[in-house]
Amino acid sequence: MVFLVPVVALIGALAVFNLFLTMAVIRRLKQNAPDLAEPDLPELPPGSRLPDFHGESISGTPVTAHTVAGTDSIFAFYDTGCSACKTTIPQLIGYAQGKGLKPDQVIAVVGGDRAAADVYAAELDGVATVIVEDTLGPVASAFSISGIPAFVQVDSGGTVVRSGTARGVLTSGI
Repeated sequence: MVFLVPVVALIGALAVFNLFLTMAVIRRLKQNAPDLAEPDLPELPPGSRLPDFHGESISGTPVTAHTVAGTDSIFAFYDTGCSACKTTIPQLIGYAQGKGLKPDQVIAVVGGDRAAADVYAAELDGVATVIVEDTLGPVASAFSISGIPAFVQVDSGGTVVRSGTARGVLTSGI
């Protein structure tokens, strides 16, 4: 009985020490590999071609694969019912401004309620060309988008550079 209390205390101390070491390892892995949990969209892997699509911006300008041809572009897909979508708009704006992209190179496709989509459009005004359509409408369907928010980077040759449903796509270069 005399040895039981110190042995239990030692085992408890070792368990707490092990817990702290595990937490430190997990934190270090998250810092050094932030993009590992953000795979490319299987429908649009790097190297695939920009799909043929037809949309109309809120200003009435037609937006097609031909209108973005010849420029590096990023496509962002949002839905007004998505709580995570709203939080990625500042990252998209920062990315576009940091890369010096013009509004016709940043295409934001917003699905859902028109009134709520106007809020997205107001935030993206001057930074992106905004297309409003039904949830997973014709443009999102052309890109085979199944999860949102989704981002697709396309180079000037019309080739997908990166795609994904997480904002980590915005951290890699076009």
